[in-house]
Amino acid sequence: MNRVNRMSLEIYRLQKLMKEMDNDELSLLLMKFKCSRNKDSEYFLKKVALRHESKAISRTYLAADLSEKKIFGYFTLTMKCLNANGLDTDLDPSVVELMNMKDGVAQAYMLGQLARSDDAERGSGRTMLDEALKRFSVGKEMFGCRMVRLDCKDELVDYYRSFKFHYIRKNEERNLNQMATFI
Repeated sequence: MNRVNRMSLEIYRLQKLMKEMDNDELSLLLMKFKCSRNKDSEYFLKKVALRHESKAISRTYLAADLSEKKIFGYFTLTMKCLNANGLDTDLDPSVVELMNMKDGVAQAYMLGQLARSDDAERGSGRTMLDEALKRFSVGKEMFGCRMVRLDCKDELVDYYRSFKFHYIRKNEERNLNQMATFI
């Protein structure tokens, strides 16, 4: 099984590949992605990412070796405000202040997806998260906004805390945890 070396992880913007590759070739590449840990993320890349890219809903970046026709992981960036009404009263006041809320809404960038393939090396998730945060930092310099949010399953809360994300609260459906960090 080939594993990606963290240091040689190449990041490709899906939008650029859509212009450079034949549709069938790109679809075949995406269909090879396997993520048994998170079938929703696998489905997103295979069935939703191209449509979201075309409609400018989000931007997807692939960690891949195109010469081998392998995707080792991907992340998706977008914008999504956080409804800050009813925040947990245990939330650190310094975090609340950094959220720059106005009328119960906090402007935020959103890490919509972050997934690594079954054959990706441990640590490649960290590399992709670093790459995503770099891109958000460029956005911050251009447009403002310092909060990056994500929604994750319970088993990933400690993982994202290790990257300085703060637990905000459960989402409305109570099935995901809303977390945020500041750039």
